[in-house]
Amino acid sequence: MNTPTAPPAEIRLNAWTGVEEAHGRLSSEAQWWGAGQAGMPQEQQVLEFHPEPALTQWWEPEVGYGVLIRDDETSAFTDAQKAAGADAPRPVQDLLAARDGSVVLRWSPDAGLDDAHLRRYYADFPSNDPAIGLSDFGVAYGCLPKYIAIIGGPEAIPWSVQYSLGQRHAVGRIPLEGDALNRYIQALITDWKDANAVLDRALMWTVDGDVMTDLMRTVISQPLATALSPPPLAAFREIVGAGATSGALSEALQAIRPGLVVTSSHGLVEPVEPSVLRATLGLPVDQCHVPVTVEQLSADLPGGCIWFAQACCSAGGAGASLYTTLLEPQWTAAATVEAVARCGPVVAPAALEVLGRENPVRAVLGHVEPTFSWTLQVGSTGQALGGRIVTAMSRRLYEGIPLALAFADYRADVAQLYYAWFTLHAQLSDDADEGVLDEMRRIRLASLDRQSLVLLGDPTVSLPSCRATAAP
Repeated sequence: MNTPTAPPAEIRLNAWTGVEEAHGRLSSEAQWWGAGQAGMPQEQQVLEFHPEPALTQWWEPEVGYGVLIRDDETSAFTDAQKAAGADAPRPVQDLLAARDGSVVLRWSPDAGLDDAHLRRYYADFPSNDPAIGLSDFGVAYGCLPKYIAIIGGPEAIPWSVQYSLGQRHAVGRIPLEGDALNRYIQALITDWKDANAVLDRALMWTVDGDVMTDLMRTVISQPLATALSPPPLAAFREIVGAGATSGALSEALQAIRPGLVVTSSHGLVEPVEPSVLRATLGLPVDQCHVPVTVEQLSADLPGGCIWFAQACCSAGGAGASLYTTLLEPQWTAAATVEAVARCGPVVAPAALEVLGRENPVRAVLGHVEPTFSWTLQVGSTGQALGGRIVTAMSRRLYEGIPLALAFADYRADVAQLYYAWFTLHAQLSDDADEGVLDEMRRIRLASLDRQSLVLLGDPTVSLPSCRATAAP
C-alpha cells in the first residue's frame, strides 16, 4: 500500500458560488467517510483487451455498437420487437437503421436491474441480463457491445449506470428527446455534413487567479496547451488569465471556428432555488467572475466541434450528495454540493442546448459534481494527475481514435482505484489503522471525482487524424 497522504487542511472546488470560490474543511465525521460504499460500483473483472486497432472499429461484430434505452416491461411489444428497437424513439430507430447490426440494450429499476447489469431481448432466444465488466464485447448472444450510447437523461438512466459502463466500455450519453434528439442523430448519421467547425484548429480558454483555477491550469491546461500547439494542428490559440473574458471567448470562437474547444474555469453553482440553479448550473465563469451564458455558448460554439468544459457541474448533477459527512457544513464547499443535490439528477443546460440545437456540436466532455483540489495533485510529491486527460485530448484524439475510446487509459485508472479500495475494504475492522482510513478516504474521493468526467454525445464521434501533418 502506498504511504497515506495526510488530508489537506482545506479543500477547494472548481465551483463559483456567485460570491467566492467554494471551499471548506473536512468534518469531524470525515475519518470513516472513505469506508462508505455509496457511489462505488461493484468490482469488475479485468478482462483481456482486444488489440486496439480492432477496438476502434465499432462497426465490427466482435467490437459492437449499441444504444441503451429505458425499458418498459408493461408495454405490449414482443421480445423480437424490443430487440429491433420498435419501441424506441423515431430518431433512435433511424440511427439503428443507419448502423446495421447495432444492438438495443435496456435498463430499468422495475426489472430488478442494478448498476451492474443490462437487459437484452432477442428475436430467437430468451432475454438475458449481461453483467457489465464481466461480459465479452460484441453483438453476439450474451455479449455487450464495446460502444454504448445511452439515450436520455439521468432521470431515465442514472449517472451511476454510465459510471459503471465507463470502466470498460466506450460510453456516451445523448441526453435529448423530441426534435433536439432528432437534430443530433441526423447530424451523427450524416457525419456532421453541415458543420462549420474547422477540425484541425483548437482553442483553449483558461481562467486563473485563485487556488483552484491555478491548480487546474498547472495540472491540465498548461500541459494540454503544449500538446496541442502546432504541429500537429494547423492552428491553436490560447487565451489565459486576464484575457480570459466572456467577450474574448466569443470573439475567438467566431474568428477561428475551432474543432476542439477547451474551457477551464469555475462552474457557476449559486446556492439558490433548484429551479433557478438548474437554468445556470455549471456555466463557465470568466476571469471577471461573469458567467458565460447559455445563449452565448449556443451562438458561438461551431457546429461539429468537441467542447471540453473543465468546470464544476459542466455536465450536470447527480441528485444526491455523497459528501455530506465529508465536509464541514458551515463552509461554502458543503453548501455547493448540497445546492446541486437539491436540483435532482440533471444535465447542465449549456450542454443540452449545444447538443440539441440546429447544427449541433459533436460532443461535450464535462463533470458531474465538482472536482476537488485534493484529487488533482499528490500532496506528498506535488505530482500532477492530469496526464491521462492530456494524452486523450491531444495525441489520441488527433490520431482519429473515437473520443470515448481515447479515454480508455483514464478509465482504467478509475477501475484501478476501485480495485485498491476494495482491497483495503476487505481489511477493514472497527479498530482500523488510521492510515488505512486515510487511504480509503483519498481513494474514494479520487474515484468519485474521476468517474464523474463524462461524455455527452455519441461514443463513436471522432476528429480526423492529423498524424500525416504531425512532426516526426
